[in-house]
Amino acid sequence: MKGQIIWRIPMTTTDDVGWWIVGWDEWTDLDLIRARLAAGTDPNSGVPLFDKPLHVAAERGSPEVVAELAARVDDVDAEHRGRTALWTAVFEGRTDNARALVAAGADPWRRMMNGWSPGRLNLAGPAPGLIPVPPSEMGLSKTEAAAAAEAKRLIPALGDSTTKA
Repeated sequence: MKGQIIWRIPMTTTDDVGWWIVGWDEWTDLDLIRARLAAGTDPNSGVPLFDKPLHVAAERGSPEVVAELAARVDDVDAEHRGRTALWTAVFEGRTDNARALVAAGADPWRRMMNGWSPGRLNLAGPAPGLIPVPPSEMGLSKTEAAAAAEAKRLIPALGDSTTKA
């Protein structure tokens, strides 16, 4: 019909529901993720809103789900919207998921996001010891280290902005 937009969402040929059956709160369910993979769902693409499964698991899943998907994807360092799954895990404060990705071979020092790597981002975050800094990496500048230290002081002082007063 004229003026009507019809969305066509591609599905895999082996599975007519793909990742659509996995709700946002179900990325910790290893059995469900394994069932989707066993049904032929592509581990590299197809999550609602067009995210990659490993990136969604890095943000919302369990370390076990992250490890399962990391073992099955074509490239554990594949980028989605300019970020790797490891960047996503570090940015979201999901340290167990970040550890699972590093154990699966994700490169913590891969440059992205204005030259920053997940390892460098980690140095500025709440768990700076998560990823050891190799001698070839510069770490944080004195100014950046001071800003990270100040953030650690201010965040508890200001409280969680998501809670109601």
